[in-house]
Amino acid sequence: MHLFDENSSKNGQGLSSFPQEHPLLTALALAFGAAITLGISRFAYALFLPLMRTDLNWSYLTAGNMNTGNAIGYFIGAMSSAWAFSKVGLRRPFLWMLILTIVIMFLTGFVENAIVIFIFRFLLGFCSGYIFIAGGVLATQLSSQHTHHSGLILGIYYGGVGGGILLSSLLVNPFHDWAQSDGFVHPWQIAWIGMALISLFLFVLLMKPVIAMSEVPEISVLSKEQIHPRRSFWIGSGYFLYGIGHVGYMTFVIAMLRELGFTGGSINLFYGLIGLFMMLSSRLWARLLDKSKGGEAMGLVNLILAIACFVPTILAFLDNNIDQKMGPNNLTLFFVMSSAMLFGSSFVVAVASTTAFVKHNYPKNQWSIGIRFFTILFATGQIIGPFLIGFIADHLGGLRVGLLVSTIILLTASLLAYRQKSFASKKSVG
Repeated sequence: MHLFDENSSKNGQGLSSFPQEHPLLTALALAFGAAITLGISRFAYALFLPLMRTDLNWSYLTAGNMNTGNAIGYFIGAMSSAWAFSKVGLRRPFLWMLILTIVIMFLTGFVENAIVIFIFRFLLGFCSGYIFIAGGVLATQLSSQHTHHSGLILGIYYGGVGGGILLSSLLVNPFHDWAQSDGFVHPWQIAWIGMALISLFLFVLLMKPVIAMSEVPEISVLSKEQIHPRRSFWIGSGYFLYGIGHVGYMTFVIAMLRELGFTGGSINLFYGLIGLFMMLSSRLWARLLDKSKGGEAMGLVNLILAIACFVPTILAFLDNNIDQKMGPNNLTLFFVMSSAMLFGSSFVVAVASTTAFVKHNYPKNQWSIGIRFFTILFATGQIIGPFLIGFIADHLGGLRVGLLVSTIILLTASLLAYRQKSFASKKSVG
C-alpha cells in the first residue's frame, strides 16, 4: 500500500521541494510527530496518573508499572524497527505508527481495566520506538542538508516533545473537569479522547511535509566497518542512567506536587512551564549541540536535570506535615516552578545530544544504527525506572525518597557522560 509514498501523493515538484525550501517548517512537522508520540501519548500520563490512580484505586507500583509497560513496548519497537526501515524506509513507519498511536489513545477513553490499560500503554510504547527513531533519523538527515541550521533542526524536532506536554498541560485537566461536571463516571476517559482528537489535528498538519521528505536508504555495513558499542561506553552508560532517572521525575512529580498541596491551576502551570521550556531548548542548546563532539552536552544536561529533580525532593523532606498542607507558600511555589523550567530546558536535550553525537562520530550510513543503539539503552533505562521508583515510593519512604534516588542516578549519569571523548580524539574509549 502506497498511501504515504511521495510519488503517489505529490502534485508536481512543489511538495517534494518543500523540505529544501522550508527546512525549519519541515523540522516542525517532524516535531508534531514527537509531540504526539512522547509529549502526549507518553508524558501526558503524568497528568492522568493522579486522576486514574484515585479513580481506579491503583498503588504507586501499579501506576509506575503502566510506564514500565510503555517502556517495554518502546524497547521492543526500537529493537524491531531496523527490519521495517530496511524494507519500507522511514517515512511510512513514522506515519502509520502515528495513526495507530492516535487510535489507541482514543480507545483508552473506553476502558478501565488495568490489564487492558497496561496493554494499551505497551502498544503506545511500541509505536513510539518506531516513530522516535524514524523521526530522529529524518531530522538528522535534514540537518545534514542544512548545516547552517543543523543544531536548530535537531532542537526543533526534540522540542516537539515539549509542545505535546504544553498542550497536555493546557487541555487534560479542562477536559477532565468538563467531563466531571457533566456527570461522566470516569472523566479522565474523556480527556484521553480529547487528546486523541488534538493529536489527529497535528497529524493532518504534519503528513504532507513528511511525505515530501527525501531519505538516505539503509546501506548494509560490513562488520569491520561498524562502530563498536564500547567506543560509546561512557555516553551510553550516562544515557542508560538518564533513562532510569528522568522517568521517575516525569512519572511521579505531579503526584508529589499534590502531596505538597498544589492544586489544578498550579499543577497546570508547572507542567506548562516544562513543555514551554522544552520548546525553547532548541534555541538555548543549538550551539552546544553543534560544537559538542563528545559527552560534554549530555554531562551538563544531566547535571541540570539532577538539580531540577532535587528541588521538589528537598522541599518534600523539609515539610514535616506533607499530607496536611493546604497549599504551597510563595517560596515553595518559586522553587517548584524553577524546577519545572530547569527540567524543561534540558530534558529533551539529553536525547538530542545522543543524536548529535551520532551525527558527529558515525558515518552517514550508520546513523540509524547509532540512534537505534542509544534508543535501546534509553528504553532499557525507562523499563527499570518506573518500577524502581514506584517500588521505593510504596515500600521505602514515599515519593520523596524515590525522587531522591532519581536525583542521585541523574548525577551519576552526568559524571559518566562527561568522560566520553569524540571518536577523533586519541583519548576516546575503544
